[in-house]
Amino acid sequence: MRRYLAIAVGLSVAALLVCARSPEIVFERKTIDLGISETCAIADFNNDGRPDIFSGEAWYENPSWKRHPVRHLQEYGTYLASLTDLPLDVDGDGFVDIVSSGWHNGKIWWSRNPGKSGSVWEDHTIDQGYPVEFSFLVDLDNDGKARELLPQFGNQAAPTAWYEVAGGTFKKHVVSPRSYGHGIGAGDVNGDGRNDIITPRGWLEAPSDPRSGEEWKFHPEFEMGQTSFIYVIDLNEDGLPDLLTANAHDYGIFWMEQRPNHMWVKHSIDDSWSQPHALTLVDLNGDGRKDLLTGKRFMAHDGRDPGEREPLGIYWYEYRLSEDRKSVEWSKHVIDYGSRAGGGLQIAVADVYGRGVLDFAAGGKSGLFLFENRSKDRP
Repeated sequence: MRRYLAIAVGLSVAALLVCARSPEIVFERKTIDLGISETCAIADFNNDGRPDIFSGEAWYENPSWKRHPVRHLQEYGTYLASLTDLPLDVDGDGFVDIVSSGWHNGKIWWSRNPGKSGSVWEDHTIDQGYPVEFSFLVDLDNDGKARELLPQFGNQAAPTAWYEVAGGTFKKHVVSPRSYGHGIGAGDVNGDGRNDIITPRGWLEAPSDPRSGEEWKFHPEFEMGQTSFIYVIDLNEDGLPDLLTANAHDYGIFWMEQRPNHMWVKHSIDDSWSQPHALTLVDLNGDGRKDLLTGKRFMAHDGRDPGEREPLGIYWYEYRLSEDRKSVEWSKHVIDYGSRAGGGLQIAVADVYGRGVLDFAAGGKSGLFLFENRSKDRP
């Protein structure tokens, strides 16, 4: 039996700052919409060759950012029905559709982009019956493309499952008869070349054929609490994949170091602000190493979470190995602080203007914002 161990190792925020930090990236904040949608996706929705933004009920056309309402979502207090918007051409007609999921309506669905007709986007149910806090597109068939849908169900009785799209429909693959709490992710934990499913309470080992119905063996090797998306990445470059995530409804961004014999050690990255619900792993500064882009979600639980009423902020974190290669050192870069902009539930990254640099968009109850990377002048 695999041994369970999670050792907490605290690091002060001051210790995170390293001398070899990269230069700051100057971003210019642009207000797109001051509505309450917490979702955000970037894709070319009208096939004009330019990336647009989708959030909630509408898409916004690049470069004017004109709002095109395409569907109606029910409001539940301060929330919209959709808590996830993922761009995917579901029916293969050449137009990018949107895959959504919601907590209050207990539903996963996709909205069909009608293309040039400009009509209202028609909704198609994928699954329903359980609340869904968020969903992600990941690679679970190991073809190198993140096209499989992985939802995080908010009810322990809901089976852990993933969905693949084929011919305009979604096929459900159940990997466990239950769910394992707030947070989910995908990646190759044991280095066998197959992407596994990671939960806050352990990981589900992918069989040789993820579609076969074979058992996904559960390894209860850690307990991480209520996390955000869980990334698999070998941060200390020791050949053992580690985990990178955050406390979605509390203070703390952290990583779990995998050591031999299936032991895990927890390392704090930053515990100075709360609600890092949306995490995006991307090479933001172009140095060949992935960075962590995140921000504070605005009023995730309407003021009931720790630190929820503190100022909003958006940050990126880079890491380096120490000179002796025995530890991982992190640098924090402040992109925005104290404005209306926060991390929301999704931070979407793309080269929006085709300038060879990465911009990003973030939605929240306080508004939808585009952050233009000013490293190069826009034409």
